[in-house]
Amino acid sequence: MENKPQFQRKTIIVKRNLQYRYMFIISFTSLVAFMLVALDVIWNIYKVVEEHPGMIPMLDEIFSNMPLMAFKLVIYILIVVIASAVISHKIAGPVYKFEKSCEKISQGDIAHRVYLRKGDSLIELQEAFNNMMEKIQSVVKVNEDLKKYLLEKNIEKEKIEETDKKIKEIMPEFKL
Repeated sequence: MENKPQFQRKTIIVKRNLQYRYMFIISFTSLVAFMLVALDVIWNIYKVVEEHPGMIPMLDEIFSNMPLMAFKLVIYILIVVIASAVISHKIAGPVYKFEKSCEKISQGDIAHRVYLRKGDSLIELQEAFNNMMEKIQSVVKVNEDLKKYLLEKNIEKEKIEETDKKIKEIMPEFKL
C-alpha cells in the first residue's frame, strides 16, 4: 500500500460556510437548551416563593449577584462557541480534503487518493472513495492496454481512434 502523506492543518476554520453553519447550529441548540432550563428554574422559583413568601429576602440576595451570573453566562457561551468550532472542524476538515481531491481528480489525476488524519470524521467515506478510484484507475488502465493491443494488431483502427476520441472528450486530461 502507498505511504500516506502526513499533513497538519494550521487553522481551525478550513471551510468557512460549512463550519459556521455547524457552529451556529451547535451554539443555537445549546443556547435554546440553556434558556429552557433557565425558564424552568425561574418558573419553579416563582412557584416556591408564591407558596413561601418568607423566601423573598433570599431571592433578593440571589438577584444581587446578577452581574456575576451574566459574566459566567458569557464565559459559558464562549466555551460553547469554541467547542462548536472544534467539533465542526472534525467534519469540515475532511469535507475540505474531499473537495480538493475531487478537483485534482477532475483535472486528470486518477492516481490521487484521499488521506484523512487519524480521528477525523468520514474515514469510511475515505476508504470507499479510494477503493472506487482504484477501480476506476484499473478500468482506465485495462482500456489503455486494450487500445494499444488493438492498434498493434491494426484491428479496426478507425473505430479504436473514434472510441478513444470520445473517451478523451469525456476525460480530456486524465492521467494513469
